[in-house]
Amino acid sequence: MKKYLAFILVFAMVLSLTACGTEANAPASNAPASSAPAADPASPAPAQTPKKIAMIVKVIGNQYWAVLQAGAEQAGKDLGCEVIVTGVGAESDIEGQITLLQNAVSAKVDAIVIGPVDSTSLAAPVKEAYESGIPVVLVDTVVNGEDYSAALLTDNVEAGRMAAEEMLKKLRETGLSEDKESVIAVQVGAAGSQTIIDRLKGFNEYWDANAPKAWKVLNDDIKVNEGSIEKATSFGQDFLTAYPNLVGMFGPNNGSTVGFVTSLTEAGRKDIVMIGFDFSDEIANMIKSGEYICSSVVQRQYYMGYDGVKLALDLANGGNVTEKTIDTGVLLVDASNVNTAEVQSVINP
Repeated sequence: MKKYLAFILVFAMVLSLTACGTEANAPASNAPASSAPAADPASPAPAQTPKKIAMIVKVIGNQYWAVLQAGAEQAGKDLGCEVIVTGVGAESDIEGQITLLQNAVSAKVDAIVIGPVDSTSLAAPVKEAYESGIPVVLVDTVVNGEDYSAALLTDNVEAGRMAAEEMLKKLRETGLSEDKESVIAVQVGAAGSQTIIDRLKGFNEYWDANAPKAWKVLNDDIKVNEGSIEKATSFGQDFLTAYPNLVGMFGPNNGSTVGFVTSLTEAGRKDIVMIGFDFSDEIANMIKSGEYICSSVVQRQYYMGYDGVKLALDLANGGNVTEKTIDTGVLLVDASNVNTAEVQSVINP
């Protein structure tokens, strides 16, 4: 019911919203003699209709995507275009996001910015939108294939390697014996997201090359929470109960990180190393407390949203891309640097 209500509200907005724009100040030119009478030179030119940019996020209201949305909406204000934001209620709602994408095409928006919930299932719908002549800019996650205009995202393989390196560093700082049989828990938001696939790939590649043989990642028991914080928290609690030799948790996306952090704080488990992604209130509080062993790989999602709309608008106006894939970069944040100017400029843009 929520999904269909969202469709109705969003596309009612597309048809009825009066967008803000800037009126041209130059007077209208005289019409040729064979046409209708010339307009009064003192009359202003008609208002220029602003471009409509559809922004389709993964999970509407999710803290990570709310920051990306804020960047997109600010770009709309700064650049004089109308940004229409929609999204689904869970990362598992692939059909819902496909419908939002198809509706945006039917509404003949000038450009589309989308964070695909599934890289395989969204490939064909994104291709259809792109081939319809509408510029399609991907943010955060790519689809399989090359049928889109451009993508702004993190180098997720490298980000995964960074997370594994930080996990090993923190574990060694605890004094954990390299001969002690120990395990690392992992859960993800969506198994079909290329973002998640790449982060796990990078994490495991670095881990296999650098971790002691006795320290294992629980790759045979990865949980999929579908973007549900309730599920993610429950999975975290399950890992704490099922694995007495658990020494670390890795959350390769925001929701998974929130779930793990919540389970650790509720259990008071300050002995577990927590490495997450993004900067939700939960991981921020854990880092700032100084009581837990934790770090987070922080993306620049505000700028993904802002620059995604900026690029989409440029393409809608006939521009061209110089780079198809744009790496927006990451920062590794822990208690030692959380208050630095560099980190603050990203987490409080």
